Amino acid sequence: MRVDGQVVVTNIDGGTIDTVTAVTGITTIDTVTTVGSVTTMPTALQGPGNPTVDSYSTAVINLAASTADQSLVAAPGAGKQIWVYGMIILCDTAAGTIVLQDEDDTALTGTMALSDEGGFVMPISGNFALPWIKVATNKALEADTGACTVDGIITYGIVSV
Repeated sequence: MRVDGQVVVTNIDGGTIDTVTAVTGITTIDTVTTVGSVTTMPTALQGPGNPTVDSYSTAVINLAASTADQSLVAAPGAGKQIWVYGMIILCDTAAGTIVLQDEDDTALTGTMALSDEGGFVMPISGNFALPWIKVATNKALEADTGACTVDGIITYGIVSV
């Protein structure tokens, strides 16, 4: 039953609606279809992509100025990828740049300009199947910096592919 776009149900028992609260102004009553148990949670992530996240972690970002190929996350191994779910980057000593890439120097971002004491935030992705960045299979995540040192934190998963 919908009331102004909201479902109003007082009791669900095994997928069968026992009692529905009477509400004035009801214009439609929808058919109820049981699509699964509401008493248990799935044991794995489900949805588009249905990824198998082997581990989920954070790491400190502490990058030197004007340096190429600085490791953020090591290569995860055969059949696995690094998926980046969130990141905070702060430029620490002067204006500069940062580029995120894999270990083969394949760019995963453009060259991002950072002002002195500036930075950016990639907020945590709300869906494990939709990371901000996917690194190629069994490749490390690296960064190249311009004139600034860079500090921050990265949140990532190691995903079987």
